[in-house]
Amino acid sequence: MKEKLPFIIYIVIGAALMAASLPQIDSYYGNLVFWMGFGTVCAESVHLLRHCWWQNPARKDAYQAKQQEAHINAVDERKQMLRMRAGWLTNQLMSFTLLGLEFVLALLQAPAWVIAMLFVLWVGQYIIGTIIYHRLEKRM
Repeated sequence: MKEKLPFIIYIVIGAALMAASLPQIDSYYGNLVFWMGFGTVCAESVHLLRHCWWQNPARKDAYQAKQQEAHINAVDERKQMLRMRAGWLTNQLMSFTLLGLEFVLALLQAPAWVIAMLFVLWVGQYIIGTIIYHRLEKRM
């Protein structure tokens, strides 16, 4: 029961959000809160069912094999390097995508605040990536 408690707590939070939004369901924010609660209830219910599925004694061996494989993948140096490389490539791809999108929006004469917002996102991504890199470099 101890492992299922976080799922149950989030389901209750989602149900509370849905119940709290019912008096204001016709307004934009009431509708937004209702569907956020609904999404939380659905997602956590699926996680709870998946957890119950794997905790079934009939699937104990398959679950332990899956956990052992996940542990091996987590500590394998080659897999760690591949994950770091994938993260770096994703960061580069997103940087070029944001810059390209800014250029296209500038050509389409989008409002300046939209282009500025994308530029701030690009700068923020660069700064956050640099900070994370330096923290990881000091830790390892």
